Amino acid sequence: MSLAGRLVALALAYVLAVTAAGCSSGPNDAGEQTTPRQSPSASSSSTSGTRPAPRTEPASPGGFQVISGLGVNANVHSWNNGELKPAIDKIADLGELTWRVIIDKADWEAEEIPGGTETIDWALYSPIYENGKMADLWDTVGYINSKPNQQVMVNVMGGVPGWMGGNRIDESREDHWVRMIASMVAYGREVRGLDFTLLGPMNETDWNGIEGPQVGPEQYVRLLHKLIVRLDGLGLSDIRLVAPDTASAAKAASEYLPALAADPLVMSRLAHFAIHTYDGDSAGMKSALPEAAGPGLDFWITEFSGPCPGCDSGSPNPTDWTSAAATAGYALDLLEQGAAGLQQYDAWDGYYEHHESMGYWGLLAYDPAAGTYTPRKTYFVLRQLISHTPRNAVRIEASAEGDGVKVVAFLDQKSGRITFFGHNTSDRKVEAKLHAPALVQSVQLASYATDATRDMEPGEPAVLAGGAATYTAAPGSVFTLTGIPTEGQAP
Repeated sequence: MSLAGRLVALALAYVLAVTAAGCSSGPNDAGEQTTPRQSPSASSSSTSGTRPAPRTEPASPGGFQVISGLGVNANVHSWNNGELKPAIDKIADLGELTWRVIIDKADWEAEEIPGGTETIDWALYSPIYENGKMADLWDTVGYINSKPNQQVMVNVMGGVPGWMGGNRIDESREDHWVRMIASMVAYGREVRGLDFTLLGPMNETDWNGIEGPQVGPEQYVRLLHKLIVRLDGLGLSDIRLVAPDTASAAKAASEYLPALAADPLVMSRLAHFAIHTYDGDSAGMKSALPEAAGPGLDFWITEFSGPCPGCDSGSPNPTDWTSAAATAGYALDLLEQGAAGLQQYDAWDGYYEHHESMGYWGLLAYDPAAGTYTPRKTYFVLRQLISHTPRNAVRIEASAEGDGVKVVAFLDQKSGRITFFGHNTSDRKVEAKLHAPALVQSVQLASYATDATRDMEPGEPAVLAGGAATYTAAPGSVFTLTGIPTEGQAP
């Protein structure tokens, strides 16, 4: 179908969806408050398209959480006519990644597009999506799509247009926000033909209005409900939300989670519950989430990192080993607390509109004079974790004997690969005994280590036998032990 034909089809689908859905609850375009939002009944939710099948608890024999989303945040402002391609290549080398691809700010509809929110006027929207940062978004996602075994989530960061509220979303403009976000998803999927089904529609709504608009739990859920209805009407019922992406893990648990759990439609379309933390603490999400939402919904840390003072405001990353080692420690803590996904902030250095400055959190340092990207120490720390932990591997019981040594372990049920990821937090060499009691077979394990002087350097192999292996961990090092049982040995 031609571009014009696809746009016409999208416009028709949108009109039909709005007609079918009728008047959505919440404020109307004139700013008048309609009846308060109620949790949708079975009959009212039938207007929102095909309901997805209920989630079921993933299989994890002998273990804990299924690892569903190890990856990075990726800022599209660095695309620069394809200069970013080598950086994407380098990040994709980490393994099977989930990319939280960031469009910043959420202000691409700079002036209100006329015509009411019940239609998408593609003659006016298309020029927006074919130019500037929106074109960079599609080009970045398209290039990531060209890499095998990569998963894309589109995330919207920063404030909305001033006419929509700027650092908040005016109640009278809610349907305008829904139209803007739905049109972005529709254009990327249906016009550009890109492969993504995960969407983070807002960022840090509990914070300062700079990282994302300030949106309280009730309004947040109302907006998500409306957005789901619109996406379904556009034939995009496979889009799943990653939310609420709060800056405070505690607020996510105490305020946003109860509001989300009260809306069955929104909960049925959550792929992953998302929080941010920069101190390794998930605020008890492992127990809070199933208590409120029931089984089957995991949680991701969609932003985490070791300390990087000033990196939001233009102070270059210190690139020292201390920050990289802290990243490893936080990753271990969060995995032990039940996180099924970790997305490192950030993949590469780049300009952020909402901070009006360069950000220097990147795994890859950018040299503007040469237009090149170079790995920092944190790149190799993340490679130690991700390169031998395929998507859908299961975290299994593991422990370490040895002062200062922390470890987690994973089993990939598809290949049988067994992987230990650990950190010697002490300043001396430690002869550590690693235990994984569910693994009774004998397996040869290759070893790799990263520290202040080494970058995922191969080391002496170890042998896992009777659920235990011995490994000498260098001072301060991050290490990986990994292997696949020989034929005939079941994991």
